Formats: sequence, C-alpha cells, structure tokens
Amino acid sequence: MTRRITISLPDDVAAYVERTQGTTSGFIAGILRRKMRADSLRAKWAQLGYVVTDEDVEQARARLAALAPVSDEQHARNVEWLSQFDNEGTAAA
Repeated sequence: MTRRITISLPDDVAAYVERTQGTTSGFIAGILRRKMRADSLRAKWAQLGYVVTDEDVEQARARLAALAPVSDEQHARNVEWLSQFDNEGTAAA
C-alpha cells in the first residue's frame, strides 16, 4: 500500500534527484528506509547499553575518510570473509 504525500524540495535538490535517480518517490523512500533502519539499530544498541550519538557517527566518518581507499582485491577478500556470517552463504557487496 502507498500514500500520496506532497513535499517541496529546493531547486538544486530536485534537479539532482530528477537527473540521477529517475523517480523522486523511490529516491526519497529509499533514504527514509535507510534512516528507519539506522534508528532501529540505534534503539537496539541503546537497549544493550550502547548509546551512539550523531557526534559519534560524525567522528567515525571523519576517521574513515582519512583512511586509504580499499582496493578491489581487498574488497573481494573482505566480502569473502563476511560470507561466513551470512545464513545463506552469500554476503551483500
């Protein structure tokens, strides 16, 4: 089921979505789903006593941005290693 909701976007944002994503609705729904997953994960961590703040996330992003890029070969090794934890035997790349 879907609901129709009208939103307004700044011109530059609307142009970006139209140029790169095709459908504005699908693009925004994807972003909101990602936010919902993040909020759910933060809530689960909080139940376990781990509180993650926006500042924590920004600090982690800054540390990651300072690292050297991962090569395609290393990425392939990482995906292979992660596959051992996937119940279906395959890891999402």
